[in-house]
Amino acid sequence: MSRDSHSRSEQHPHYPNSSSHHQELDLLEIIVQLWAGKKIIIATIAVTVLLALAYVLLAKEKWTSKAIVTLPAAGQVANYNAALSVLYAQSPQDKPAIGDLQQQLFNRFGSSISALSSELENLDEPLDLKVQEVIKGSREPLRISFTAETAEKARQQLGEYIQRVNNEVVDDYGADIRRSLSVKTRELTDSLETQKQVALDKKQQRIDVIKQSLKIAQASDITQSQLRQAEFLSDDTLYLLGTASLQAMIANEATKPLPLDGTYYDTQRSLLAMTHLKIQVDNLQSFRYIAAADLPIRRDSPKRALTLLLSVILGGIIGSGIVIGRLLSQQYRQRKQP
Repeated sequence: MSRDSHSRSEQHPHYPNSSSHHQELDLLEIIVQLWAGKKIIIATIAVTVLLALAYVLLAKEKWTSKAIVTLPAAGQVANYNAALSVLYAQSPQDKPAIGDLQQQLFNRFGSSISALSSELENLDEPLDLKVQEVIKGSREPLRISFTAETAEKARQQLGEYIQRVNNEVVDDYGADIRRSLSVKTRELTDSLETQKQVALDKKQQRIDVIKQSLKIAQASDITQSQLRQAEFLSDDTLYLLGTASLQAMIANEATKPLPLDGTYYDTQRSLLAMTHLKIQVDNLQSFRYIAAADLPIRRDSPKRALTLLLSVILGGIIGSGIVIGRLLSQQYRQRKQP
């Protein structure tokens, strides 16, 4: 039986036992050849390490500074909110609440910083300014980052970009409220003039009515009042007061103050408040720092230790490939020889 097994093994060279034996021999031969070609492998590793060192030394470093911003605090919009209170004095229901104002300012800031990010990305030499949501699906707070060649430059540039966008938003809001105040001032001034003209017209109409009654009294030769009670006297029966009383009334109406109602004085009060209002946007902010631009302590690239480690691994793989390739080439030529 063992003789049959031996014959089967000879007839079938790929029989499992024979295959395992050959695999062991091949693996040992590869290890021997790799050890014999260790100089090639070491030389290849040295070359890849030198190339990696050159890359590490010549490649531009990248450092990323990060900041987290959120809605401005109530105190940062207090002056602006006070100016809006004056602007909407006659229609307080139209004035935005302070929470809405904070949200509007921050939304404007977020849109502007995102637009700046796109603008910098489209430069001939793109700059890496990124705006990301801290909480997915929420527009606040926001994480803003900038990548530069040095840690200090990254922090400084990020702070400048954030402040630049804030200044633009604040300037826009300051200019907007100034325009609104200018329009409202003209509106109130025109309203006062209109109300004053209406009062003048009423006064002149009253004088004209009394003058007409005086003419009737003179034509009727009524010099003295013909009435005992004049509480319900209409314009058509004023002539019954007599010429003396009517002449006294004309003189009184001419010097009498204009009949201005409470609406006129409310309008005047609002106009005075606006003309004396000083727009101060110095402390207005469109955001508030949760974390200011930091000074990065770890570079993004190049990763020196990782690069050198990968270069050693890559050099070993390439060197081993060269050695194994030479071995396969020699075996192929030997089989081709007669």
